[in-house]
Amino acid sequence: MRRDRLQNHISGSVFTLPVCAVVAVLLWWFPLAQDADSVSSSFERSHLIALGIVALTTYALVEMNNVNMLIRVRSRMVSSVWLVCVSTIPVLHTYSPSLVAVLCLSVAYYQLFSTYQRRGCEVSTFHYALMIGLGSIFVPHMVCFLPIFLWHQTFFLRSTTLRTFFAALIGCSLPLAAWGAYWVVVDDYAAIQQWLAVLTTYTYLDVNSYLSLSISQIASWGFVSFLGLVGMWHYLATSYNDKIQTRMLLYAFVCQFVLIEAFVGAQPQHLDEWMPMLLVTSSPLIAHFFALTSSWFTNALFVLSFLGFCALGYLNLFWFV
Repeated sequence: MRRDRLQNHISGSVFTLPVCAVVAVLLWWFPLAQDADSVSSSFERSHLIALGIVALTTYALVEMNNVNMLIRVRSRMVSSVWLVCVSTIPVLHTYSPSLVAVLCLSVAYYQLFSTYQRRGCEVSTFHYALMIGLGSIFVPHMVCFLPIFLWHQTFFLRSTTLRTFFAALIGCSLPLAAWGAYWVVVDDYAAIQQWLAVLTTYTYLDVNSYLSLSISQIASWGFVSFLGLVGMWHYLATSYNDKIQTRMLLYAFVCQFVLIEAFVGAQPQHLDEWMPMLLVTSSPLIAHFFALTSSWFTNALFVLSFLGFCALGYLNLFWFV
């Protein structure tokens, strides 16, 4: 018999997301409030832009969960987990290209899932590929998501046709072609050369890359990865409880989570770029676990995870600086 424990009350509450949003805003502006005199206007502007991007990403996750019912109970845990994760990692509180990329990725997920077993879904396919192409301008390796998304669309969503395949190619190529054409017109090829250099330079399993990671990076990556693995294991063990559509969508998240972890594990020097994408991809798996379990063990793990996020935020703000 299912018992409503603390984790179930929190995951099902309508106040969870607003409370997480308020906490995120408070933590976001903590450096400014701590020493307002020494903070430059450019730093404040960078914080504001980053907060706006995170807010848009949160809205995209809310819409994705509402439309696709990733969790079979009424819950805002997907977007709440994302907010908690990103608010406890201060390096993500200032603008960076990776934040634009993760916004594009969240919209790409939404558009990808809207193609589930649909005929004539070329427009949605074009849109998710367009988001991948746009995001790859900011994080070049994101272009590798195009064949992965086509894999999801073919084997999980069952909506790939020859027309959607070419729609994906055109959608991904369009922003890259426009961006490249701009630099050609202004006769400045440095940006294009740098983009290609990042995309084609690989250093796999370099010990020095691991040693160069800070304690903050290791702690954040390790904690989020642990919760993501727990959520993935739980989903794979209980996926039969979900309807087929939800099962296929979450299988796509499982594959994305494994691939991102593998990439970061092979090239940890790109951790800061890929950390937001890891957070937004693992959030549905973590949320699914906490919202749909109800044992004393999972309730204890929920409390420990909450305390872990509190400790991570405290250490990142006060110690790992």
